[in-house]
Amino acid sequence: MLPSELLITRTKKDRIYPDFVPLDEERLGLAEELIDVYQNFIGKKKSEIDELLEELEPGLNFKRVRGLRTLLERRCTFISKYLIEPVLARRAVFEAASDRRITNINERAAVIATVADTLNISVVDLEQSLWADQESEVILEEFKPLNPEELLKWYNLSLAQTLLFKSTGMTIAVKGNEPAIFRAIKYFGLMYLQEEGDKIRIEGASSLLKLSEKYGTSLAKLLPVIVKSDAWVLDAEIVIRRETPRIYHFIMDSRERDLLVREDRLSEAVPPTFDSGIEERFYHEFVALPAAKHWEVIREPDVIFTSKGVVIPDFKFRHKELDIETYFEIVGFWTEDYINRKLAKLRALPITVLVAIDKNLACFNAAQFDLGLDQPIILYTKKVPIGAVVRYLAEIERAAITKQVERLKETQIELEGDIIPIKDIARRYSISQEAVRTCLKHPDYVVFKGLVVNKELLQEVKDKLVSIKLYVEARRVIEDTGLSNPDEVLAQLGFTVQWKGLDPSAATIAQR
Repeated sequence: MLPSELLITRTKKDRIYPDFVPLDEERLGLAEELIDVYQNFIGKKKSEIDELLEELEPGLNFKRVRGLRTLLERRCTFISKYLIEPVLARRAVFEAASDRRITNINERAAVIATVADTLNISVVDLEQSLWADQESEVILEEFKPLNPEELLKWYNLSLAQTLLFKSTGMTIAVKGNEPAIFRAIKYFGLMYLQEEGDKIRIEGASSLLKLSEKYGTSLAKLLPVIVKSDAWVLDAEIVIRRETPRIYHFIMDSRERDLLVREDRLSEAVPPTFDSGIEERFYHEFVALPAAKHWEVIREPDVIFTSKGVVIPDFKFRHKELDIETYFEIVGFWTEDYINRKLAKLRALPITVLVAIDKNLACFNAAQFDLGLDQPIILYTKKVPIGAVVRYLAEIERAAITKQVERLKETQIELEGDIIPIKDIARRYSISQEAVRTCLKHPDYVVFKGLVVNKELLQEVKDKLVSIKLYVEARRVIEDTGLSNPDEVLAQLGFTVQWKGLDPSAATIAQR
């Protein structure tokens, strides 16, 4: 995007057009010349670069040149070089000059020399430090290069985005890239209505009567995502403020894709984030729980199309062992109209979604407001009750394990060897480890948390432990056998550990 004062447009009747730069030889040459300046002036002051580039403006559209320069400077890293902090250097010089009247360059030089001697630095270093923090004095340290065509396409995209600053809303139709677009709509805080066919009317939470340019900025940030689609059409209302504000239509479609950049490294990406502090707090609390060892939580995972519009659930829970997943949606404070649309889409979902609803909704009244949801619901105030979510997931997990156990009732699990990891059995039969532990009953084996162990091997271990008193020696015997769970084995074989403080070397074992 560009500063508004660098926007170049043309109007015709009720239409407005960004003045895209063509990718012809003349403009590509200009772009190459600008790029060369930044590449060749690494280590130079910004004022030197500005002075050279200003010489290019006569005879050209200065807004165009400055727009291209604006983009190029975003690929620059400028640094201040100084030996003494500029503020401190200026203060020392001003204090030294405060008791005298400086009327000529010689008197100034004398003050500079005195201060430099006091600070134990050279006059050159002091002079360089005095104003090193000013924009004109910063040094170009690094420039990330790009080719002329990329620059011009990036400029055209930025020009269109800048025009959208003044937009109060737009209608789009896209094919391909829909999930990314809807995620971006949600991330930028925009609201939308699904219109006839594949058209989507994008609106925001801000009142359109205010003609808020902050809302237009969100629409502008959406554009790089739209242009990555296979096909797209955009129709935005643009407010031009003159004596009387007038609304124009900005219409653009994928036939102009060749003029616009689509490179991820140049366009603005949508960073992963949270819509509210409530969602963020829930996420961080959940991943810190023991339940997170079994469940993966994914932020805004899928776009689900329904007859009432598109739903992007806030979270998806995916079990790390079982082939199960479920969605979770948090409904916070919004208007009654928005909530009614949200509930209509949730009712139309073909899948099960756990829904958390804020009891403090302005429109929510348990006695009067009929949710009408055929979905599991959690009511909350201030924060989502994470315990209720964990219990819901535990019920799903138990139900899935029960189904697996039922399926395995007629299956004889074959066991070979003295020590068998349960995860290997689970993988062989495509079931969860918990289902293995639940259904495995074998007269010759004992089932532990992570292992299935032959009883004969356990008896051999027990025979060795009878003559051992120290806990650390007992652990060593068990581990040397190949068992990684000595405390479980001791308990299974009827031994107790008698602790004397926290030092394991002082603990002993005894048979019950």
